[in-house]
Amino acid sequence: MKGTLREIFLERIRQALGRSTLQPVEPLEVDHDLVRRPLPVAADASRARSELFTDRAQAVGMKVVTCQRTELATTVVNFLTEAQISSVQISSDPIFDQELIEPMQETSIRVVGNEIDLDTLYDGIECGITMASAAVASTGSVMVSASDQESRLTSLVPPNHLVLVPTSRIVDDLFDLSISPKNPPSCVTLVTGPSKTADIEGVLITGVHGPGMVQIVLFDG
Repeated sequence: MKGTLREIFLERIRQALGRSTLQPVEPLEVDHDLVRRPLPVAADASRARSELFTDRAQAVGMKVVTCQRTELATTVVNFLTEAQISSVQISSDPIFDQELIEPMQETSIRVVGNEIDLDTLYDGIECGITMASAAVASTGSVMVSASDQESRLTSLVPPNHLVLVPTSRIVDDLFDLSISPKNPPSCVTLVTGPSKTADIEGVLITGVHGPGMVQIVLFDG
């Protein structure tokens, strides 16, 4: 059996189902009224999404602060200083390079990028800072996509996660988020609150693995 691993895998499934060739799939017809919940009515749809996103994100245990784009660096540095965070890992997003790195370094915050080794990331970095590729108003979730700029471990390993969310990237609900781009990323992480786990008795504990605190900075953009 020749082909890519994906093709071989799918061919084995077809053989198990007794299908010799790939059968055409009828297009999915979706009644949007059944899967979408209406957003609160507001004169400004963008403001309504931002307000709902903020409420839902806080409800699942994340902290949200809003600011103007011009206040972004000050807001980030103030948070890190108040939280006594002295080491961060960031992606190579242009916003970080142009606006955030120098103000953080001026306050003696150690800044590293994706080149850091895994042992140092686990033992020596207190906060991962990422740029959300999208956010979902109805669930208060943020989506972080793995890419050449963004390491998936930045949002998963350090005990604190600070995620920047431009208001323009907030969508109404998961249905909007499911409309995939033509070239989807290799990995997508949907963050809905800090990491949590429960033992066999159902006792919920926060921050056992992954970030125990998620701070969102929502800014105009």
